[in-house]
Amino acid sequence: MPSRRFHAKSRHGCTQCKGKRTKCDEQKPSCTKCHRAGLHCSFRTGEPAIIFVPASKLPPPSEHPFENLSSPDTDRNDYPVNSTSLPTVIATPPSEPPSHSTASSPPLSTATPSAHQDEPGFAGEERDNLRLMHHFTVEAHRLIAPSQGAIAVWRELIPQLAFEADFLLHGILAVSALHLALTRPAAHPHGADAALALRHYTTALALFRPQLDRVTARNIYALFAFSCVVPVYVFGYPHVSQFPADPLPEMLDMISVMRGCADIVGRGFHWLQASPFKHLLLQPTDPAQALAPEIDDALTGLQERNGQTTCDPALRDAYDTAIETLWESFKVADNMPGEQATALPFPVKLSAEVLLQMREGDPMALVILAHYAVILHWLERVPWMKGWGSKTIDAVGERVGEEWRAYMAWPLREARKTMTEV
Repeated sequence: MPSRRFHAKSRHGCTQCKGKRTKCDEQKPSCTKCHRAGLHCSFRTGEPAIIFVPASKLPPPSEHPFENLSSPDTDRNDYPVNSTSLPTVIATPPSEPPSHSTASSPPLSTATPSAHQDEPGFAGEERDNLRLMHHFTVEAHRLIAPSQGAIAVWRELIPQLAFEADFLLHGILAVSALHLALTRPAAHPHGADAALALRHYTTALALFRPQLDRVTARNIYALFAFSCVVPVYVFGYPHVSQFPADPLPEMLDMISVMRGCADIVGRGFHWLQASPFKHLLLQPTDPAQALAPEIDDALTGLQERNGQTTCDPALRDAYDTAIETLWESFKVADNMPGEQATALPFPVKLSAEVLLQMREGDPMALVILAHYAVILHWLERVPWMKGWGSKTIDAVGERVGEEWRAYMAWPLREARKTMTEV
């Protein structure tokens, strides 16, 4: 019997060959199999080495998808969730993911290539993705979780969902890379982690948008989790690219994004409320809860000014509702000091009419925005929130006239406080 011939195995094949479980000859810029089949080869663009498994090849979902989730203050048996709660279809990646690299762009992989390329091992981008997932589960998830009760959800359930929904997987890798770029820029110089964050986020959005056409019990959890990732990225990325000289346009864009995320909550609230994701939902505040006198005086002054100067009855009512939402938001901030969830109530409840007036520069609308920015300033310790509150307040102060000085006094005083005073 002739001796059996063996060949050396390599783990550095292209994404397309890995997805088909076929041997790749690793020819650059396109492997032979992709070239012959007329396929786009990942070697051409250096796309992230994440394998997108067809839904037909996925194992059946667990009968108890939340059984391994531990939570500090709840019993896991409280959630009547069955196997239909988790998505089972992975979104198909775009045939050619958007490329943001230029001739002067930094390398997207921060891993050092192996000296023995033919030996079994991980390609640089595979190693980067593992590094980002490890960082997310060990550290970054704690700063993303909007409250202490949500930490277990972000540490255990979100990664589980991400491996069944590619847009969420790219999303959490994006914020993990962003967190590293913000907190440890010297570890990977030349903006490598920032470039990874941009690439993963761009891919995540391309996969996320088609899912919004139909929100169901099977995809609501991954959609909701990704909607929580989006504000983190949009607040944080300017810190690693270029923080805007005028923050107001981007701040209003962020509020618009958060309003859109609230729509997902509204369409799937009954599913979310009956799952561990209820820790990520804000609870109603007590109408009788008292605020600090300076906050109460500032908001009362806004209401009085609105009644005196806003002639359009519909707009006056819209402003009154926005100020009432500010009251509620400050109560949340008082109950949950320093937690990111405090930034959510105002933008998710803000009406389209008031947002439009903010964009058009109406002084009443801008002063309301400045009061909301105080809550953002109280979150200065969160890496991606740094600077947004105080810079927004200052920008409003420069835009409104002298007649609004009395109504800007409290926000401006708060913006001058340091993190130790907040």
